[in-house]
Amino acid sequence: MASFYLLPLALLPGTWALGLLLLSALVLGLPHGAADLVLARRLGLRLVPFVGLYLLLAGLALGVFLLFPPLALLLFLALALLHWGRLEERGALGYLRAALVLLLPFLCHREAIGPFLRAFAGGFAPPPGLAALVLSLLLLLALREKHPLRAWGDTLGLFLLALLAHPYAALAGYFLLEHSLKSLRLVGVQGREWLWVYGGTLGGLGLALLLYPRTMDPLAAYMGAVFALTPPHLLVVELWLGRLRPRGRWPAPGR
Repeated sequence: MASFYLLPLALLPGTWALGLLLLSALVLGLPHGAADLVLARRLGLRLVPFVGLYLLLAGLALGVFLLFPPLALLLFLALALLHWGRLEERGALGYLRAALVLLLPFLCHREAIGPFLRAFAGGFAPPPGLAALVLSLLLLLALREKHPLRAWGDTLGLFLLALLAHPYAALAGYFLLEHSLKSLRLVGVQGREWLWVYGGTLGGLGLALLLYPRTMDPLAAYMGAVFALTPPHLLVVELWLGRLRPRGRWPAPGR
């Protein structure tokens, strides 16, 4: 039950939790997205058109963040939920797990995430009722599926982490040690391919630095860069998953 191993993160104070989340810019977090350059080569895509289209999509998302921050926050949460849940490969239970990390703070830790929300979206936050509705619907859908007790136990561990830990610690734990690590394993970066990964990582860091004067908050600047890079990243991963697991050959829920 991997998520139970994350529970010690509940002991981290807020400043340490923030530091851990910011550290993901260098370790696993941004690098797992920068591995898209490796995937493009594996998929046989021409690099220059790929990078051009990638930057175009990122630029459109960046425009939403700069012009309509509340909309950017909603889109960010929705895209992250879809992407994280998809990579879980557990049906509705996977999306529930992603939602626990992303949405439970809006129910239980609104004060703790207040500074980030003010810097990222001018203080806007989804209504608690909306977060509760999404979580409830995903729970009902997951209960209709057949999952082993081990999967539910692991999800309970993730729920306890999201409930008890500082939201930055819970997000860092899941984003780093579950989502990003699994994504990099899925890509299977080898040898000199890490040069591509950390070249892309530097580009993401550069974008975050450019956004800092706009937000005056390191986490908001970092998450603004992650949001901008999420739409093209999601599409690239979907292409790769489609090659690894052709339609009709996805594992059954709970396997």
